[in-house]
Amino acid sequence: MLFPLEERLAIAGLHACASSGGHPRCTEGTSVKPYRRSFATLTVVAAALGVPLGASSDDHGPATEQASVPSVASPAGFGGQRVPTPDPEVVPASTASAARVAAPPPRVAEPSPAQPVPAAPASRTRISLPLEIEVHGRLYMGVAADERDDWTRRLDMDSARIGIEARLPGVLTVLEADLAERTPITDAFARLDGPLATRFQAGRFKAPFSARQLESSWKLPLVDRGLVNDYLVKDNDLGGRRLGATAGVRPGNGRFEAYAGIFVGDRTAFGGENRAQDLSASVSVRPWMPLELGATAYRAGSSDPLVAVHQAASLYARLVAGALDASLEGFAGKVAAGDVTAGTALAGWTFELGETRHLQVTPVAGGEVLEVRGTTRGVGHSAIAGAVLSWTKGLKVKLQGERARRPGDDVSQNALALQIATRF
Repeated sequence: MLFPLEERLAIAGLHACASSGGHPRCTEGTSVKPYRRSFATLTVVAAALGVPLGASSDDHGPATEQASVPSVASPAGFGGQRVPTPDPEVVPASTASAARVAAPPPRVAEPSPAQPVPAAPASRTRISLPLEIEVHGRLYMGVAADERDDWTRRLDMDSARIGIEARLPGVLTVLEADLAERTPITDAFARLDGPLATRFQAGRFKAPFSARQLESSWKLPLVDRGLVNDYLVKDNDLGGRRLGATAGVRPGNGRFEAYAGIFVGDRTAFGGENRAQDLSASVSVRPWMPLELGATAYRAGSSDPLVAVHQAASLYARLVAGALDASLEGFAGKVAAGDVTAGTALAGWTFELGETRHLQVTPVAGGEVLEVRGTTRGVGHSAIAGAVLSWTKGLKVKLQGERARRPGDDVSQNALALQIATRF
């Protein structure tokens, strides 16, 4: 290490005193103490100014080199005393070169031991189907007076029906009971709409015969279905409700329909053996949506020659355009009494009253004719006039007057009937 001139002279004097064998001037310590004080002062000042000790201000080396210079031990003085060595140099932070130290890599968490995944709780499997259930009912009460009975008034509970309909996509199930009938179950069937516009139906329901018979009694603007229907269906067991099955097609959204079915001969039977299986068929077409043209047929009996065969067929036309509702139907067939021909006609016009149009009045007029040719000959006919008063869609009052010659009458007779009908 290099020292300034002044301090080198002082150090040289110390060496000279040591070589002279302890000169009195050297033993006074006067030259040592000022040097020690000046050296300590220089050390403090150099540290404060940031100048390395032992070098001039114009000759600075790197801080790392200055710090690496070894310190010089002071020679031993007289009397075995050693001169203390100067303190190590202090390198100021402003002149030190900072070394870049790489940051330690982030500590990776040790993987935890695999834990068993708990099993999902068992759940119930539910299949939801768009099931629609409808409960409906109707009540018909009527009062009638007939000239044949000397105008005796008769009050009847014509119908007290309640029914349930269950609908699934393509499937309809119907169960209806009429509490006013001796046979309570009127309709009990299932209907399936299959592919390619097919339809299958099985149970107890109306056989596809006679357009007037197939019409709902609620929509029919008459108290009863007339003398032709009574003679063919009630007296000769052609058509009506019975146990059986049908299959049909209805392409074009009902513009064309065709059905064929097989039924039990006895209208009151719900099962068991019966050789007299009945056959029925119908076909209809709508060349124009308000106009319907169709044909129906029914055959009752069996191949047994001792069992009488009853059969009949019909052609019909119906026009529903606006307020007009008109229908025509003609029959031809064979019954036990002989060959039969018949025809029906009915027309009605609906007037809507009031601002809300909830009140409707429908005047109706119609006529029927029936002729039997065989062992028993006879001609029947009737003329019907009346009106239907409807309030909303749940209440109807039907008033009907008839002048008719029915089978067994010698002359035409008159009859009046009033019916109140409600439904929900």
